[in-house]
Amino acid sequence: MKNKFKWFVKKVLIFINYPNKYPVFSRDKFKIAFLHTIYENKRLIKKNYSKYKELNVDNISKFDFSEITKNSIDSSSHLNKSLNNDYFGNLNKYGYGYKVIEYSKYNNLDILNNFHLYPANIFVINEIKKLMNDGEIGQGLIVDYPSGIGNLLIYLMKFYNKENLYGIDNFEQISKKDVDQYQNLVGENFKILTYENFKNISLNKIVDVVVCIELHLDIILNSVLEMNSKFLIIETMYISRYKDILKKLDQIFNIYLINESIVIFKRKTN
Repeated sequence: MKNKFKWFVKKVLIFINYPNKYPVFSRDKFKIAFLHTIYENKRLIKKNYSKYKELNVDNISKFDFSEITKNSIDSSSHLNKSLNNDYFGNLNKYGYGYKVIEYSKYNNLDILNNFHLYPANIFVINEIKKLMNDGEIGQGLIVDYPSGIGNLLIYLMKFYNKENLYGIDNFEQISKKDVDQYQNLVGENFKILTYENFKNISLNKIVDVVVCIELHLDIILNSVLEMNSKFLIIETMYISRYKDILKKLDQIFNIYLINESIVIFKRKTN
């Protein structure tokens, strides 16, 4: 009964805020859930508007990623039969990731097709380069957790030291065999580690950034926080809907930047 009431309230909120987009009595749960995501994103952005920066890829526009993208796509055909083939076979358009950006009226949608990445990760790359340009990071580790096949790391390697790039995954959404095959084919051979293995090799190493574009952050949150990173990057549409996680992060971090796709948190200093 409680869940039914919450769903009804959600539908009413959507109808009030988007009367021309969707009728309150519709049964299309996907569209209602999407509009609710947009609603929560806007609320979070409004609350932190002083930290809002429009979506852009200005910091990486000078780089030619075409060879990386072609190589990554060519090395991924086996992923159509992977455990989570819906995601790995459709990275650019999976779920709400593309739709949120499209809805924001971002004026450079075509550039998203220049990458073999989930859309939020394209803006992750841009903002990591901006953090480097601003002298906020540069010598510490960048950790992608969960990293899936590790394709984000390959793009970051264009301007960041490969030795300081790490991927962590528990291999529940994709098998280690499929990840290793992708890495072998793409030719970079990043070793995607479990969190336990990462801890054993990263002792006393400073972590500049943890990228956590993840739908189940609650499960790995303690591990993410244990890395004691200076910055944490999370997808806006995830953090805007999970208030308990946001409340926990607010005790440790300040919001450094927010847009429709990602939120960057910066660790508080004493």
